[in-house]
Amino acid sequence: MLGVRPHNPPPSPMVAVSTQEVSPGLVVYIDTNELRRLGGSETNADVYQGHDRAVVGPHQFLVVSVDQATQTCLAVPLFSNHAPGSRPLARAKMAGAYPEWANGYYHYSQWQHWRIPLSAFAAASTGELSAITDRCRYAANDPRELGFIASWAARNRAPFRAP
Repeated sequence: MLGVRPHNPPPSPMVAVSTQEVSPGLVVYIDTNELRRLGGSETNADVYQGHDRAVVGPHQFLVVSVDQATQTCLAVPLFSNHAPGSRPLARAKMAGAYPEWANGYYHYSQWQHWRIPLSAFAAASTGELSAITDRCRYAANDPRELGFIASWAARNRAPFRAP
């Protein structure tokens, strides 16, 4: 019929993650400025010649472990470009339909981990772009892969500190 448009349902709403959603393999946009404002987070990013190498502002993070006893998670920021000391994520282990994630290539730094209280992680995720029904994930069913990424925190020469 003339003048009738096909029905296109609206996309799923995009909302911040809840503390209950924070689990190994979850990939979320986190505002590190908000983490700094909330306090309680730590990073082992190096400070070299007065330059803090910790990421600043909104950044995608991969949760590599969760400690229920302390209500914290260990997460690494993700980068779209390779840099010295970074490793690529295997595309075959990526899940989630958000276009930039599904079509992108990502790396993590072996030398930057963040310990984040679950409540702060959720509060700083208001810029998350994935739908609650289809969160971005990496190696969610591969604890060895996530454990390998987490293991670099113990090898880092820089101690954990407030960002």
